[in-house]
Amino acid sequence: MKAEKASAEAAQEEGMEEEQHEFAEAPQAAAPEESAPAPEASEDDSGIGARVTAVFTAAEKAGQHIVSLSREEAEDIKREARAEAEAYLRERKLEADIEVEKIFAEARSKAEAIEAEARTRAQQVEDDARVRKERLREEARLIEERVAWAKEGLVEVSDRIEQVFLENESLALQSDKGS
Repeated sequence: MKAEKASAEAAQEEGMEEEQHEFAEAPQAAAPEESAPAPEASEDDSGIGARVTAVFTAAEKAGQHIVSLSREEAEDIKREARAEAEAYLRERKLEADIEVEKIFAEARSKAEAIEAEARTRAQQVEDDARVRKERLREEARLIEERVAWAKEGLVEVSDRIEQVFLENESLALQSDKGS
């Protein structure tokens, strides 16, 4: 945009210079009888050369002006691109940070759920172990009672057997005495 404006200004300046040269030469062309034919041709040639030189000079100046404007515009574009790249980078970083936080939150939630489930299962295992321990104690108590009952029964059986032996012995002694 700046380059187009500069070239338009340079072209306008060139046009003004050419008009000034034409107006300066116009009085000479209006009076043909005053000028000599041979010197006029060389003056026209030198005038044309000066005009060409002026046009080239104006074109060089316009070109230099366009180049400097283009460089400035390129620097502006670079600055804008850097600023946009930095903004884009910040935006992507912010999105990445948000995504990381979201992933961490999900991980924490899953970990808490797993921990709660583990606690529940551990409590259930402890409760089951307590119930089983009570059953085993009760079974051990019943076995001990049966053993005690069996001992009592064996003691009674032993006493009866002893009585039977004693009675048999006394009968045997009596029958030996009587025979």
